[in-house]
Amino acid sequence: MIDTFFGIHPHVIRSGLWANMRPGEKDLYVYLMEESERYRTRELRRTDAEIQAAVGTAPRTLCDARKRLAEHGLIVYRRGSGNKYTYVICDPLTRAPYPGDADKPVPYRKRSEEPSNGSNEPSVGGAASIGYCAEAVKQRPEAHGLPGVFDN
Repeated sequence: MIDTFFGIHPHVIRSGLWANMRPGEKDLYVYLMEESERYRTRELRRTDAEIQAAVGTAPRTLCDARKRLAEHGLIVYRRGSGNKYTYVICDPLTRAPYPGDADKPVPYRKRSEEPSNGSNEPSVGGAASIGYCAEAVKQRPEAHGLPGVFDN
């Protein structure tokens, strides 16, 4: 085992999404995943300048990467004041933000416990609309056609 590391959801690799992502998208996603682990939260507020300094990407590339990651259902984001964005890490299987408090760990479920639909596609239909919706961070999933997905 490696003593110090951060993770990327295996679905991102196994589904073939990683192979189809552009370098700028990968840069931003890896940065967000590392920062998520570092600060132990799935909700991050960062300026474009902070991200550009860390990953060395051009402003236009960063803007495009942010939009594409949202389209892929890996993040949702909203713009704040001062060119600062709030990013929320999403579950690649559902393409929606993980349920619950962003500062609390998501309970681990073994693969045998996860619902299976027999494919590599997300198990929740219609969740793709959340990917690009800037307001999704504020709204309940039911507002996006996902009734009861996150009910306990």
